[in-house]
Amino acid sequence: CPFPGLPLSLWSPYVPIVLDVPMSPFVPPHSPLCPHSPLCPHSPPVSPRCPCPPRPQAGLAQCQREAEEVTELMKQNFARALEREGRLCDLDSRAQDLRAMGEAFTRSTRWVAQQQQRGHRRWRLAPVAICLIALLLLLLLGLALWLLLPAPAIVTVTVTVPPVPLLVGTEPPVPQGPGET
Repeated sequence: CPFPGLPLSLWSPYVPIVLDVPMSPFVPPHSPLCPHSPLCPHSPPVSPRCPCPPRPQAGLAQCQREAEEVTELMKQNFARALEREGRLCDLDSRAQDLRAMGEAFTRSTRWVAQQQQRGHRRWRLAPVAICLIALLLLLLLGLALWLLLPAPAIVTVTVTVPPVPLLVGTEPPVPQGPGET
């Protein structure tokens, strides 16, 4: 430290500032709690992670390490993003396959439903068709029986009717011929 008796500014390590308050936030010089006390006992810590005093080469090395850490983290994040993209592509292709299978399933269920409706219609029409066929068979049977019967022969039946007694004062009826009325 160029000024061992004065505290240094947080913004510039080599510009001294005069404080009227005691240096309570800092560890006293040559304390067993401060491992860096032989280097610079009055300098404030540079960052919460590293209580080292600022040195140009150390600051550059620290910045280089932090940059490398950030670069490594970014590479890891990029690799994870690429991996997620691959997974998303896989999920997207699986979703498209499932959508196609769902459409095929919908078509097949429609076809099965139509087939079942046709089958139900057949069963509803079956009793009607059976009744119509039975009625047609009965008509054909009746027609066949009627045609098989012998034709009726012309039979002349002669019936004699006894004469009716005449009442007094009436004239006997006059017989009429077959075509006369």
